Amino acid sequence: MFWGCHDHVLDEKGRTSLPKDFRTLLSAQKHEPWITGLPQCLAILPSNEFDALRQKLTAASSTVDSIQRLQRLFLGMAVRCSVDKQGRILIPPKLRKWAHLDREIVFTGVGARIEIWDHARHEAELEQTRINYADYTKDLKEYDL
Repeated sequence: MFWGCHDHVLDEKGRTSLPKDFRTLLSAQKHEPWITGLPQCLAILPSNEFDALRQKLTAASSTVDSIQRLQRLFLGMAVRCSVDKQGRILIPPKLRKWAHLDREIVFTGVGARIEIWDHARHEAELEQTRINYADYTKDLKEYDL
């Protein structure tokens, strides 16, 4: 559904323009998307994808420490991601702080979600992938890729 990289900037209020391709796909959805935290970045999920994740996490045992932690991250930090008339979204301060977003950011489409990265962190992540590429591609055999 989502793919590609787009460099953007945040304004002083935490607003940024959503890439047009992503905006078009999200506007075709019935409900507003959600934005939440991932370990190194943020994720924008269409409502149906977020609902599926929410159902799986709430159905999981809340007595397991790792499940509780993932519930706090994915569900506890989630907010609706409204797109204004200029095609901008507002990234709340808590989420900006979590993902270390300052001014230069990168939107990356990775299938069912859009990731929002700090530009420098995104570059470091891609470099890590380059360094470990051979190891990572071994895992693809399991998926016939």
